[in-house]
Amino acid sequence: MSLRCLRFKQVVVSSSSHACTQQEHESPVGPWRNKSKFGCRECKAKRVKCDEAYPTCKRCNRQGLVCSSAPRLTQWQVETPWLSLQPNTRVNRRLLQYWLEKASQILVIDPENNPFSFPTLEYIAQSSALLHAIQSVSASHEQYFPATTPIVALEERGKAIACLRREMSHSQYMPKAHFLTIMLLALVQGADSDRKDYGKQHLFGARALISSMLQDTSMATTNDPAVRLCLGMYLYWDMCTSFLVDPCEPQELNLFNISNAVRRMGDWHHPMYGTCSELLLIITNVGRYCRQILDAPQKRNLMHEAVLEARLTTWKPIPPNPCLGHLYESFRNHGLIFLYRAREYAQSSFLRDPDSSEAQEHLIQQYAEETVYHLMQIPATSYYLNFQSLPLLTAGSELTKSSHCLRDQVRDRLRAIYSLNRLPANMLALQLLEELWDARDSGHASFWLPHTLQKDWRLLLG
Repeated sequence: MSLRCLRFKQVVVSSSSHACTQQEHESPVGPWRNKSKFGCRECKAKRVKCDEAYPTCKRCNRQGLVCSSAPRLTQWQVETPWLSLQPNTRVNRRLLQYWLEKASQILVIDPENNPFSFPTLEYIAQSSALLHAIQSVSASHEQYFPATTPIVALEERGKAIACLRREMSHSQYMPKAHFLTIMLLALVQGADSDRKDYGKQHLFGARALISSMLQDTSMATTNDPAVRLCLGMYLYWDMCTSFLVDPCEPQELNLFNISNAVRRMGDWHHPMYGTCSELLLIITNVGRYCRQILDAPQKRNLMHEAVLEARLTTWKPIPPNPCLGHLYESFRNHGLIFLYRAREYAQSSFLRDPDSSEAQEHLIQQYAEETVYHLMQIPATSYYLNFQSLPLLTAGSELTKSSHCLRDQVRDRLRAIYSLNRLPANMLALQLLEELWDARDSGHASFWLPHTLQKDWRLLLG
């Protein structure tokens, strides 16, 4: 059986097919009623029946609670005789199954077509580093990435790093398996309680691997799906972190090679985000530029700003479905708000035209409200929620007191995202928003990025 083409049964994420009454939700569960086997922790703690909707049950959604419901695991479907062929690698079958059937779903928009799940068995058989990285993510994910990292997760992370160093220094060098390993190590690093560390060293390592892949013509970059998969993962990762990297640090980026590779990749459908690779690259450049002018406002480049703005506004989406279209528009608006707000921040120490400033503020508000509208068109049961945190923070931070209904929608959506992917950064983003809203309501509005940097937080959102 070909693992590369394997597709498996989708985990149910929609609401329960049978309706639950108010009495069923609130009345104690007596001995005469079957207990909810898959109900969330919150309902079980209150001894009320849970409708088992995923990622947020109706009761938690109604009461504004963070829901800890879980998707039902699918049946173990793949025989893995190769596990017994690796005597030097200790395989935790439970954690591996948890990754294949649940944790890997946080990386894709469609869990039924997930190259990070069963198809990764092909690479796990070759790379012990990848296996240990996967088991580390699984051990942390099932516990909601607690502040005190589970011992098993720490042990597996240490083994992954040791194996990765050994593999990369010998003939076992496998860039695709190692890229995924580094990305997963960054994921668990960014979910740690240290809010200053977003996995920067892992990001720099991934850049080196991507540069190597793009320079190796034998990999046939334009046709190799695995190289495209890695490039797309890096594009999304870089978009979420470009504004976190200190401008004085060496970038070690060949933007020309990356731009050419993205152009050759064209509208190839990436499992993480679909067909918006070019847009991600534009937003990455916006984030990098905005961080530069935040640190050095005198280095503004008006021509570069105009080019970035034009590229954002003229990019044409080719969404395969309406929900992805809404996600793409929210990404675009995130980039525009980011650019305009950074420009406004850089101008704050200089004399400005009041009319021009007011017009820009109006435009930012318009984009912020549109972004929330687009994101709310995506059902709360969709896996597209995994990729909404960053535009939610950017747009949500601009909402005024009069937009209290939109603020409530942003709150509910961030809680739902946390229930889906369990990454603590989502709840920290909500904490940031509450602080920014309080400041705005008291007449001291501020840009979310410098506010975050002043708190010494480097959140990996996405």
